Amino acid sequence: MPRCSAVGATGRLMRIAGILLIAASLLATPALAQSRPLTIQPDRLPGMCLTPAEQGGASISMPCTGSEKQNFILPSPLGGPIRQGDKCLAPRGTGYYPPVFAVPCDGSPEQTWTMNEARELRSGSGRCLSVMGAASRSGTPIFAGECPKVGSAHQWQIRYVDFRNVVEASLESGVRPGMCIGHDTGVGLYPCSDRYGQVISFDAKHLGQMRLKSSCFSGGYAFGSLSLGDCYDMPAQRWVPFPDGAIANELADCIEVVNEAGRDVLRTTVCAGKPEQMWIIRQAPPNQQ
Repeated sequence: MPRCSAVGATGRLMRIAGILLIAASLLATPALAQSRPLTIQPDRLPGMCLTPAEQGGASISMPCTGSEKQNFILPSPLGGPIRQGDKCLAPRGTGYYPPVFAVPCDGSPEQTWTMNEARELRSGSGRCLSVMGAASRSGTPIFAGECPKVGSAHQWQIRYVDFRNVVEASLESGVRPGMCIGHDTGVGLYPCSDRYGQVISFDAKHLGQMRLKSSCFSGGYAFGSLSLGDCYDMPAQRWVPFPDGAIANELADCIEVVNEAGRDVLRTTVCAGKPEQMWIIRQAPPNQQ
């Protein structure tokens, strides 16, 4: 294990800065929309992907997992269909919350989308793609309704995701073998298992959210506690694992096991290469999330 040093923390800061530059260059390249499949993610909920349900069901918001159903060919800046194979996204029905389906392409206004500077995906019929209630919960419906003047439910990010790096795993403590991060009565260490309350979804190589039970881990709260709650696009919720076993967020804080009055608790502290900040990624069996 690396020794505690300022050099280790500085190295992590430099790598985090590099990751941010790469991400910015990807997002700023308009040619991406026409050159390869991209994901459609709620602006305030990165890590959640627009996903047409199985067997022709309506579209919902789901954690980005690598499913082909989460990849789309986006239109040019002048507008056009959002394609997935030989299907195109379009609302079905009327009312305030018409659900969105992947249907045979026909070039209709309902299937013609443009993305504007407000990050709205607006159809030719004047409707905006939205997440119901801007909720972060997995399975939240996607609909095409009126375009509101406020709020983030109808704002989106178009992102390339290398799904080879997206993993579902448990995180085992390097100093408490057999104990993993989980949530039961609260966030803490629990005997490692493959149960739902320990399987965390995250990008193993790039900054991103760490999701558990449709919620996101965050640092920087009271007493430096590691918390689990609603997902937001903020530095305290963007994490990346490092080769030495540390897991740092964009604030350069690492998840650490701290013994307080004989009880192990999880804190976020300045990354320093300590053994208490080291974690082992245990790949989860399929279909555990």
